[in-house]
Amino acid sequence: MIDRPFSLVPINEIQHMNCMDLLSLIPDDYIDAIITDFPYGINFQSNQRVKTPKFEKIDNDKKPYIEWIEPAFSKLKDKGRLICFYRWDVQDVLIDEIERCGFNIKSQLVWSKEVHGMGDLTGEFSPSHELMIYATKGRYEFKGKRPTTVYKCKRVDSGKMIHPNEKPVELNQALIRDITEPNELCADFFSGSGSFSIAAKIEGRDFISCDTGASYVNQGNLRVKQAQRRMI
Repeated sequence: MIDRPFSLVPINEIQHMNCMDLLSLIPDDYIDAIITDFPYGINFQSNQRVKTPKFEKIDNDKKPYIEWIEPAFSKLKDKGRLICFYRWDVQDVLIDEIERCGFNIKSQLVWSKEVHGMGDLTGEFSPSHELMIYATKGRYEFKGKRPTTVYKCKRVDSGKMIHPNEKPVELNQALIRDITEPNELCADFFSGSGSFSIAAKIEGRDFISCDTGASYVNQGNLRVKQAQRRMI
């Protein structure tokens, strides 16, 4: 058991709350790494789901929601790490805010989905990847083999998705292995389907996480418990 400073935030359980409220409860210099997929302005509503209910709309998704980055910086320890998913057309806004808050931007990462997505079927290239920014608070040096910038992992099958922007558990596992060590404390302030939280427990890391969608929080916590039972 890791000895950590007192915190009002329960560990290893996704909280039903706004990220700014959660951040206000976390002590400074407390978290080792953040891996998160923040709302960056898609304002997406799927019309493809016919046999199952449409996904809930995502809060704060009409423009890049970057207000969380500054308080998150203070919650990271020295040598803390940040991986943040984003879309190409909000890159400048995101990078400017990350740098303004004191982070050192180190790399652009690519998730290769190995299959293409939708979009404008006749007027644009078929999307088959997503982007991430990797940044640090101070200098962090990898403890093992130096990771590469491209992660190949099939996307979640559309029929099995419980969140419109769901990331594969396996992708989160790979990211967690590459930038954290066992027993470190990780955070995701936009939990969605709970994939990050599941990956953290599988990889032997503690996590702090939250989401404003009650049904997503309930499903995420259920998935975490199911993953833990499989590990016994």
